[in-house]
Parts: sequence; C-alpha cells; structure tokens
Amino acid sequence: MKRTAVLIFLSGLFLVSAAQQRAVIPAALQNRKVLSPKYNVQPALPVKVLNPHTTGDRSVNDYLIGGTRYDNQSWGSMSNRLYLWPDSTISAAWNRGVKDSTGYPDLGTGYNYCTGFVIFLNWNLAPASRVETVRSGWPSVNPWMGNGEMILSHNESTSFVMNTRPSKGNGAWTQSLVPPAAPSGINSVMFPKAITSGSNHQYIHILAIAQPGYQGVSNAILYYRSSDGGATWDRPGVILPGMTASNGINYGADDYAWAAPRGDTLAFAVAGNWEDGFVMKSFDHGNTWNKTVFYPNPYKMTTVSSVVPPFWCLDGSTAVQLDHQGHAHVAAGRMRAACDGSGRYYYPFTDGLVYWNENMPAFDSIRLGSLDSLSLHQQLLGYVAADAAGDSIAGIPDYGVSMCSFPSVVIDNYNNILFLWSGVTVGNPDPSSLNYRHIWGVMGLPNGLRYPMRDFNEDFLYIFGEYAYPATAAKLDNGKIDMICQTSSQPGSSIMDPSIPVHDVEISFRQLDEIYFIPMGIPEKPAAGNKAGPLAPNPVTSQARVNVFLEKPGNVRILVTDLAGHQVMSSGNGWMSAGAHALTLDCSRLSPGFYLVTVNIGEQQFTRRMVR
Repeated sequence: MKRTAVLIFLSGLFLVSAAQQRAVIPAALQNRKVLSPKYNVQPALPVKVLNPHTTGDRSVNDYLIGGTRYDNQSWGSMSNRLYLWPDSTISAAWNRGVKDSTGYPDLGTGYNYCTGFVIFLNWNLAPASRVETVRSGWPSVNPWMGNGEMILSHNESTSFVMNTRPSKGNGAWTQSLVPPAAPSGINSVMFPKAITSGSNHQYIHILAIAQPGYQGVSNAILYYRSSDGGATWDRPGVILPGMTASNGINYGADDYAWAAPRGDTLAFAVAGNWEDGFVMKSFDHGNTWNKTVFYPNPYKMTTVSSVVPPFWCLDGSTAVQLDHQGHAHVAAGRMRAACDGSGRYYYPFTDGLVYWNENMPAFDSIRLGSLDSLSLHQQLLGYVAADAAGDSIAGIPDYGVSMCSFPSVVIDNYNNILFLWSGVTVGNPDPSSLNYRHIWGVMGLPNGLRYPMRDFNEDFLYIFGEYAYPATAAKLDNGKIDMICQTSSQPGSSIMDPSIPVHDVEISFRQLDEIYFIPMGIPEKPAAGNKAGPLAPNPVTSQARVNVFLEKPGNVRILVTDLAGHQVMSSGNGWMSAGAHALTLDCSRLSPGFYLVTVNIGEQQFTRRMVR
C-alpha cells in the first residue's frame, strides 16, 4: 500500500484536538534567570577543566557511532551534521574532544560513515581522533564537487578549516584554510554553518559570526560564497542587505540555520533573544536575497547598557526547510530575556516550541507570550507535557536555550512536515533531581492538521538518558528519519553549565519511522489499573510477547490488523485472573510489513505498533 493511503487512513484516528496536557512548572523556576553567555561576552571555544570527570554509560538500542567529552554541540541551532546520500549511505560529524584536563587541545570533528544496509546498519568504527590537524569546532558535512564530501569548521582565526576528498566515505582528506583572509577589522570568524548547492555541489555557502563587532553590528552574521568548490570566493564575508546595523545590532552564535537547497533556491532562518526572527531566501544561488520577518523584536536596537524588562522572544535554536513549492517552514524555541544595564539574562525554564510558515502573519508579542494563543493559531509545536502521575519539573541544567529546543524539520514527498526537538520531560529524574531531555516529535499534514506530539524516549530502555542536540538528514531514508544526537546518563552539558561535572557522552544514531509520528488506536485511560507493556521483540521474527496486568479478573483478547484496517490474526485468551500475565503471539505466518496489535482487556484497549 502506498504511504499516502496509509496517512489518509490513519488521519481519522487521532487529530490535534487530543493534545496532551502541559506539565506544571513551579513559579519560582519560571522566574529564575541566568546570565546569558553568548549575548554578553561571546566566548571563542569554551574550556571546562574544573569539575571532576564522571562516566556516562548507558545501554540502549541506538547505534553508537562515536563519543566525546567536550559536550557542547551548539549554542542554539544545529549545523548540517548528517548527510543522507542518494544510495542511502550516510556521513555524520560532531564536535569531538576528550583531553579535558588541558582545555581540549584535541577538539575537532568526529566523523563516521555508514555504508548502508545489508542486514544491519554498517557504520565504521568510532573515530579515535579528529579530522583536522588543528584545534577546530562546529563542523558541517556536505556533498562536494560531484561524489566528494566536505567538512567545514572553524579554528578561531580569520579563515575556516575545509577538509575535502573526491570520494565520499573513503580516502585521505585534503585540508586547506578558506577564504585566505577575513574582511578588514575582523579578528575571527566563528560558528560556521555551511551548505553546498548546484548541479555538481560546486557552490559553497557559509554563515558565520564576525568577532568582534563589525560595521556597527555586535557579532555580525557574515555570508560567504564560492562557486568553484572553494578555490575562489566571490563573496568573502559580507553583511547581506536586511541584516545591516539599520536592521538590528545584536546577533549571537548559532542563532541561524540553513534549509536544504531546492534547485537554485536557498533559505536560512535567524531567531535569537535580541534580534528579529526572519527568513532570508535567494532564488539565484545567493546573488540576491529577500527578507521576511516573522517576529519583530522590539529590543533589537538596544545595547547591554540599556535596561530592558523581561520580554518574550526566541531562544536562538531554530530550523527551517523548504517544502515542494519552495515555501519556508520554521521551528524555533520560545524564550524570555531581560537586561539590567550591565548584563543580559535569559529564563531557562521558558516553555514552548513555535511554528511559522510563509502563509502565516508575523508573531506579535501578545501571541508569543501565550501558549494558549499560539496553540489556538496552530503555531505551538511542542511543550513540556504532563505525565499520568501529574509530576512537575524538578530541575534542569542550563543549555542556553528553552525547555523545548534544538529543533529539526523534515518534509516528506507528500509535504507532510515532521518536527523533532530535544524537550525536557517530567518524571524519572536522575539522582540529583534533574529532569532528562528526551527526543520529542510531531507531524503536521498539508491541510494544517497536526497529530499530538510524542516522546520517542518513552520506552523503558531510554527514559534514563539525556538526549540533546539532535541533528537529522534533510530527507527521509525509505520512510525513516535519520538522526544523531548527544546522549548520556548525566543530564546537562559541562561546557554550558558550571554545575555539571565533565562526563563522557555518546554520539548515537537512530532511525525513526515516519509512521511512528502517528498515534494508534484509542487513547488509553491512565486512571485504570489494567496495563499492557510493549511488544518484544519488535521487529518480530516468529513470536512476539506482550506483558499485561489485570487489576481484577477480566476477558482478554488480542487483535492484529494491517494498516488498511484488515484483521489478519486474533487470539482469544479468554477469562484471566487478576495480576500479571505474559501473552505470546505466533506471527510466523504474517507477511513482512507494519501491523497494529490491539490488546483488549475488558472494555479497555491498548494499541501497539508491530513490525514483521
């Protein structure tokens, strides 16, 4: 069955009206403010050497592709860290550094390559060193000059570090510094985000922060372009029209994100505490640009010496993609910020991930200040959801962003929009009473309807893990989202939060099937005592097991249907006593594919997805 038919069939099951309740955030936490590191004195590459070192062991079903002790992957928006090639091979990059006792002198790009599928994903061994020969950071990985690949990072100078090779996945890297020099008056260009475009991926486009301020703009965003794979640069660091000192004077590292190019069309989004939220689009490979403001920031022209009361803004973590008609779709974290005349502050317990597209009007401060108003206008993607026990937030480490942040946007072949982000999750805090971040997601349909968001870490194997800095490929991989993220059993980043000990973190890869964004069946009643666990194993080969618990004796029946709604198997277990039972399904005669398994306990239903 075609995937379009599957989505149409399932669209009637569970729509946006069945959204989750929001979690309770104590008022004292909501009003806690933190001095913002990137909107005051912008550090170069932060160093953390004071706290003791701990391990971050976990045991989950992700593919471990690498690790690092330097645990800050971004100040906000993610770079192009994952590239899906047309033959389903994958290139992945991340910030890697393990020598914390000497200030991470080995900081650079961790890189791994997946050769595709045979039976399992075939990732190479985790790297033992960085790609670059010099201390670097903030890599972007992209196709380059045909079948080659390029990693671009910074090294705290006036040039970027570019490593290229003519064949993806193998061969020696060739390193160069590009462009040879920055515009006059700039000490360094930092935090680059790069994409490539053109029929042969010969165009290179870079956004980066100029340090110190440039042409009246604090941490100005510069645009670089090469049309010959980096041999020459016809735009070697310019401020684009619409981003000059007359449009705003405050920008921060990683407040910007590229969309994947569509033909000659390019787009990027900007969204931070002290600047407008806007999209820049070019229809001619970056020769000319058009600007659309989706949040006019009332304090974009203020300096650190200005006193600014708390106000609503965006958190500096954003993502954007172009749909098949070339329209931009933006996700961004919601934030509050303030300035006391000597320093700028942000409020880390701010909730909400917001949405905008080119068919919507700009946000105003009233709408951005109300989650209910955002939800009413279909502009609230995510928030901290309540759990069945009614737990509230215990505490969170500081990442410099809101509680729903580091978003990704993926658009499928039918213009369904898939959003992923790292969100604070109530319940099950770690021993120091810090709540973990999980990977959350939601699907929006072309008609504007949206399914309820879901927690992709709700399985018991994942709930005691911190999942931050997710990065996705821009396209689906045979109906699946390819994602890498930074994971650990220790919440927080030691680079971003001084209270967090230095600890090992993993870079893990996971595939999320598009169909998992769609809730299945009738919502369960959490107040009832009956329970049904997950299917195991899943995918199933011959037999699947599901554990059930009956609060009191009752009738139990299991139905298996395909995604067209046809019943393909049933198991009448009959009357069962109160307590725990292990039920087994013989699935050996089922054809490979997706199925829904519904466990009926009396009048209550529990629906699980099953892959054969």
